This record gives sequence, structure tokens and C-alpha cells, in this order.
Amino acid sequence: MMNETKTDNKDKVHSRRGRLLYSLGAVPSALPYNMISASFVFFYVTAEYGPHLDLALSGWILAIYGIWNAINDPLIGFYMDKKKTKWGRRVPYIVVGTIPFTIGFILLWWVPYSSSERIFIFLHALLMLFIFDLGFTLCMTGWSALYTEMYEEEGERATVVAIKDTIAFISSFIGIMIPPMIADAIGWEFAGLIMGLTIPIPMLLSLRGSKEREEYQIDEPLPVFTAIKETLKNKPFIIITLTYTLLDFCFGLTIMVLPLYAKFILGVDEGLVGVAAAGVAIGILISVPFWRYIYAKRGPKYGLLLAMIIFSLGIWPLFLLNDFIILIFVTIFPGFGAAGMLMTEPAISTAIDYDELRTNKRREASYNGILTLFARLSLVFSGITLIIVGLLTGFDSEAEIQSSTALIGLKALVGFVPLLGALLGILVFIFFPINHEIFNEQQQQIKILHEERIERLEKEKI
Repeated sequence: MMNETKTDNKDKVHSRRGRLLYSLGAVPSALPYNMISASFVFFYVTAEYGPHLDLALSGWILAIYGIWNAINDPLIGFYMDKKKTKWGRRVPYIVVGTIPFTIGFILLWWVPYSSSERIFIFLHALLMLFIFDLGFTLCMTGWSALYTEMYEEEGERATVVAIKDTIAFISSFIGIMIPPMIADAIGWEFAGLIMGLTIPIPMLLSLRGSKEREEYQIDEPLPVFTAIKETLKNKPFIIITLTYTLLDFCFGLTIMVLPLYAKFILGVDEGLVGVAAAGVAIGILISVPFWRYIYAKRGPKYGLLLAMIIFSLGIWPLFLLNDFIILIFVTIFPGFGAAGMLMTEPAISTAIDYDELRTNKRREASYNGILTLFARLSLVFSGITLIIVGLLTGFDSEAEIQSSTALIGLKALVGFVPLLGALLGILVFIFFPINHEIFNEQQQQIKILHEERIERLEKEKI
């Protein structure tokens, strides 16, 4: 009877319905975060009915927020691996985290201060980002950890990544393109409210397709300093973490600056600035089947390197463009590469599997927390970049027409800075030690280890 129940649960998780339900968590993982990435600076700096902070001050907000992430995320990840409740190690934190996740996001776009009260606007933005991030980290650390726990086969991992990344890509570009249209019609407060309601429903629905595996909860976790030491010994993880941080920086900064680029260089109306990312969206969506095939057949190292090369070849022409329609067509090609760049889960999961073979413990949440620590440092880099560009080029948040140096700065932010990030990512990731052949050997060892875990679990239940 016990074996039948286990099989039923496994079949439920690995069925098409189970994969789809789990993947719905990609909506809150992508839509609100990308709305913040794309519209936060635009709303707080230049939106017609926004608070009107200067560019440098908004950069300070992002830098401080990034530092908060660096402290917050690994602590939550380690605690989640260590603290087991009677409901599990992941699900309870996802349920609780949905509350601050939703509230912080909605209130971020409701600023009850006039443009003259800049210190209060500054503090309001920081507080709401902190609340948002607490919930986001609780939910996404647990949700991401479930992916590595539930799906082990390379083909299945690639299939689930394709499903959830397709959902994430669509959600991302809804979060990038639609809010300015809603805000132009009824205001940013309602745009935040409408987009915020996409957080709790799909997040909780994803739990219907999730199942924590008991055999991963029978070991005592590593002490905190030992855990950090073992993590730093994990060469594949260190390399994918550095690569992920560089990719998050170059892609995130591009999305962040595109609305400003569209408004001041291309002369696009405020309600349509999000459409500047339409070409990237098209490139990403049409390329998902291609990247699913590449990752499944050639492995994460080959796939991610190929994606970064394609992105690098396609992103630099943005420095030369001055036409909105041409922008849409030109950005399809780097969007094709961006889709493969965003599929980092197979490489991350491979590094976590590598750790399990070394330590005989599953530490998905700890690893995802540390990964997020470094990845969110990209926000610090983005904030510093905005501060430097704002100060050096004389960008004026209240001016409708910017100086020639400010326009050159905006072009560099969407053309050359992302190119630099992607090239550095290639230089780092080329040293990722787990190729396709080594990955297959590692997975065979993982299967044996997991069978031993299941045997131990069944003995303990007798």
C-alpha cells in the first residue's frame, strides 16, 4: 500500500498536468520581478504621474536593495534546508511568503507623497522593495528547490524548463509591456494592483503540482559554516553562479533602460514604452523549442555557451538605432539568444547534484539562496551603473528632451554594457567542468544514491 501511494504521488508530479501546475509558479517568479525591472526606474524617475526621483537616487535604491538581497537570500535558503516542519521544508514557506510578496509589490506603485518629499519617496520605495523581496525569496527559494528535488532525468528537466520558461517568458513580457499601457489609461496604482493579483493565485496553484520527497528530509543538515565551506568547494556551482550574475546584470539592465531608451531616443509615447521589448519577446518565444532540444541533447554547458554567443552577436547594434520599427526587428536575434541564457536551471541543478555526491545531502534551498545572493548583486551593479551614467551624462529626470551626452549614455546602457556582461559570462562559463558525458555519468551515480535513500526511508517507517 505504501509503495502504491508513493507511485501515485510520483505519477501525479511527473504527469503532464503535474508539470504544468508546478510550472505556474513561473508567473509570480517572472511577471512582478520584470515589471519592477522594466518600470521601476521609469515610474520613479520620468513617468508623467510618477514621483520624479533623479536617476542617481533611483540607482541608490537599487544598490541598497541589492545589498539587502545579498544578506536576506542565503539566510532564508539555509534556514529552509535546516528547519523541517510537519508540512515539509518548502511548501509552508511558499504559502506564508505569498502574503508579503503580494503586499509589497502592490504598495510599491502607490506612493502617497508629492514630488517635493523625495526623502519619503526614497524610504517608501526601499521599504516596499524589502517587504516584496522577503516574500519573493520565501516563495521562489522553495519553489526553485522543488524543481531540483522532483525532476532528475535530463530530458524531464529540459521539458519542465521549457514549460515553465515559456510561461515565465510570456509573464515577463506581460510585466514589461502591459503595465505602462494600464498606467497610461487608469494610473500606476491600478497597474500595480492588477499585476499584483497575478502573484497569489498561480503561486498557490503551483503547489497542486508539487510534492516534497521524504527521502531528502531524513539527513541532518550541515552546520552553517561547514555548509558555506562545502559550497565554496563546489567548482561547478561557483562558475554557474558567476555566470548567472553576469547574465542577470546584462539582461536586467537592458530591460530596465529600454523604456527610457524608447521615450527619449525613439520618441515613443509613454503608454507604449514597454513595447520596445517586443522584438526580444518574439525572439524568446519562437526559440523555446530549439533550446529545449539543445539542452536535452547537448547538455547545459553547450546550450548556455551557444546562447551567450548569439546574444553577444545581436545586442550591440542597439547603440546605432534611432527607429522604433527597426528596433523591433533587430532585437529578435538577441532575444533568440536571451531565451537560452535564461534557461540556467539545468546547469544549476547539475551543480547541486554534484554537491550531493560529495556531501550525501540535498541542499537545494541553500544553494538557491547563495545563487540569489550573488545574482542580486547584479542589482547593485545596475544601480551603480545608473548612478555613474546619471552623474556623468547629466540625465535630467524632469526634462522632456535630454542632452546629447545623456542620449549617448542611454544607448551605451542598452548596447555596449549588456555586450560586455555577456562576453564576460562566456569567459567564465567556458570553465564549467561538467560536459554532457560527465553529466550522464553523474546522473547514474545520483540514481543509485537516491535508491539507497528510499530504502533507508522505508526501513525507518517499518
